[in-house]
Amino acid sequence: MPKDVKPHQLYKQISGVTLNFSETPGSSVVLGGTDWEVIDSTVASAITVYWVNRQYIDLSGWSKEDLTMFTRGVDIQKQLMPYAHAGNAAQGLNEMDVISTRALTDLECEVYATSLATPGGGGPGFLPSTMDLMQVIYGEVCQYAQNAQIPGTFIRTNEVTFGSGVPIATDKLHWTRIYYAYNPAQGDAFVIHPTNLVIQSTTAKEKDLVWMERLRRSYVLQDQADV
Repeated sequence: MPKDVKPHQLYKQISGVTLNFSETPGSSVVLGGTDWEVIDSTVASAITVYWVNRQYIDLSGWSKEDLTMFTRGVDIQKQLMPYAHAGNAAQGLNEMDVISTRALTDLECEVYATSLATPGGGGPGFLPSTMDLMQVIYGEVCQYAQNAQIPGTFIRTNEVTFGSGVPIATDKLHWTRIYYAYNPAQGDAFVIHPTNLVIQSTTAKEKDLVWMERLRRSYVLQDQADV
């Protein structure tokens, strides 16, 4: 049994931003916000761009003490639902959050975004993704559609969660937030509000062999992303 069990609360914040879509490759932009990226998609012709923000929580203090982190609960707190500028042509918006033991690569973000519109596609933690289920602590997808009654607003049409919640012994816990729009047109803009990540967790001392195997497994999975 693990020893010296201690409760902790971890948190991270991502700023709000305005996402502007352009039909010209490389011309879509973000207005305001911090650490937001615009990346043109090359996976599916129907989706030309996606927006991503990648953050992490530093766990190196725990790993130096040979501690294992056990996740007890994950709460993604959104200040408000996204909204669009009046006149937007996009049919909807997808919002994806992944809490993982390593950062998603550009290609993994891209495949994830487009997989929701492609039958048989697989996001992180699902086949045939290059991110193993054991690397995904928690994930959440929200899908929004245009509100025909109130222009510029969305209604939530679907929300799903996933992930293994596996104990970890890595130096970082990564948070990746991704957006993409359905059939956007030139000049479409989407306002995204600030979001908080709050994680309830505990740390504990495991037997040496158990902890070393957990650590080895963590870095084996991390190295696979560089292959």
